[in-house]
Amino acid sequence: MKHRCWIGLWALCGCWGLRAQNTPAFVNIGQEAGLVGVGQHHAVAIGDYDNDGDEDIYIGSKFAPNLLYRNDGNMQFTEMAAAAGVADVGSTNAVIWFDFDNDGDLDLATGNGYSGNPSVPNRFYVNQGDGTFVNMAEEFGVASDLQCRSIHAADYDRDGYTDLYVVNINSVNHFYRNLEGAGFENVYTQTGTLDTGVGMGSVFFDHDNDGDQDLYLTHDANQTNKLFRNNGNGTFTNIAYFAGLNYQGNCMGVDVADINHDGWLDLYITDLYPSAMFLNDGDGTFSDISISSGTNDSGMTWGCTFFDYDHDGEWDLYIVNDYAFAPLPNILYKGIGDGTFVPVSAGDPTLEHAHSDYGLAMGDLDGDGDLDLVTATPLSATQPGIGLLRNDAATGNWLKVKLHGTLSNRDAVGARATLYYGGLSRMDEVNIGQGYSGCSTLDLHWGLGNHVNLDSLVVTWPSGGQSVHANLAVNSRVEIWEPTGCVADFDFDFVRGTSDLLQLLSAFGGYATLTDLDGDGVCATGDLLVFLTHFGSACP
Repeated sequence: MKHRCWIGLWALCGCWGLRAQNTPAFVNIGQEAGLVGVGQHHAVAIGDYDNDGDEDIYIGSKFAPNLLYRNDGNMQFTEMAAAAGVADVGSTNAVIWFDFDNDGDLDLATGNGYSGNPSVPNRFYVNQGDGTFVNMAEEFGVASDLQCRSIHAADYDRDGYTDLYVVNINSVNHFYRNLEGAGFENVYTQTGTLDTGVGMGSVFFDHDNDGDQDLYLTHDANQTNKLFRNNGNGTFTNIAYFAGLNYQGNCMGVDVADINHDGWLDLYITDLYPSAMFLNDGDGTFSDISISSGTNDSGMTWGCTFFDYDHDGEWDLYIVNDYAFAPLPNILYKGIGDGTFVPVSAGDPTLEHAHSDYGLAMGDLDGDGDLDLVTATPLSATQPGIGLLRNDAATGNWLKVKLHGTLSNRDAVGARATLYYGGLSRMDEVNIGQGYSGCSTLDLHWGLGNHVNLDSLVVTWPSGGQSVHANLAVNSRVEIWEPTGCVADFDFDFVRGTSDLLQLLSAFGGYATLTDLDGDGVCATGDLLVFLTHFGSACP
């Protein structure tokens, strides 16, 4: 009776509040875009695996091979998993893209659950740079056959290589330290990130602004969540109780964003019962603002992601539910900017999506500057399959930034960027593996409203260095390389040689910022002359 009463109140009160808002325009074009593969789809990862400038989609499934959708442009996709060598047949619960060997292309990790006897182990696909991959999980020591629930990546020891954390349900987790792109070492016990519970979604983020990546781990079955603080020496300490994040519930996913623009990352947790929003107090503690923020929805909530759907400069939030388990809709919350949110999706069948959605990821899949959404939804007689929600709701200006690490890991995971404009500041951080079974674009994205002038972008890199970037144009995508202090070293090997010359010549006549050595905005003869003065020399 208690659940029926709650649903009745939601129908009388919650729906009225939702309908009071204008419903944003999202269009589900999954079928017409070619995302028609069969399977009990569960996980989704977005990334540009072939470096052609378009974001691609990888789908983890159960009872059918996984799917790789190459973005052909104009929101059309071609399924390439078998041809690329990544048609994993495990019962896949989690997938992520990341560049583990710092060679400039994205590698792929899949986490598999039990799918028979024997069970199918996790895979680790190394990108060959020609559109194909090779599974190196056995050679690298990461072919675990425990029941993986989620996968996450961060450079926890700041050695310039991205490490891998694998959450296993009712068993020990795995923490794989990256051995400089040559393999992995399981340092789970040494790091102190011990957990054998019903682990679900997790997220690496810098909760205390000390420059290294901490780890928040959620649990199902009313088990206590954990916040592992990075001690900066290769070990972690669970401080969830002291931080106020020892939340107990039936948790599934988690994401972070600075919802009140105070420079500290806040945290949202999805739950079977009311979900939870925690505000970072900036002193090592968090305050539960679930009710006051207006985001304490109930439902069988799995994936979640913060993003600015309408480009007004405020963080919004989308959550997805398993409607078949608990008949409550997905919700799009519009962020107000003061720590509160308003639901704006009532009555919209695309956003509410009365089906079984699990993984969720966001990225600009049509290259128009706003962020689209992909849901991992099964394809069956009662389920419609993968959802691709094209964003037609954005009206403001925008900026996208792709960070490239040089002294830091190539994906710049853990880098923090703060954009200053019009007397405002907006901060974001590069993370890999968020929500539940979701891996979103590595591009940072800011909505700018009506602002047309940007003051500066300040990037704090995982290496500890900081760089300031000015003269950024609105409504553009900018690639920023971490400064090394080595002029004209375009391949970042600290020697100015033939490969650097070839890179400069390939950019000749264009507007590539990396090869613009004289600062005139174009790669031309002046830059070649500067380069020749350094040719053949090594950096100190």
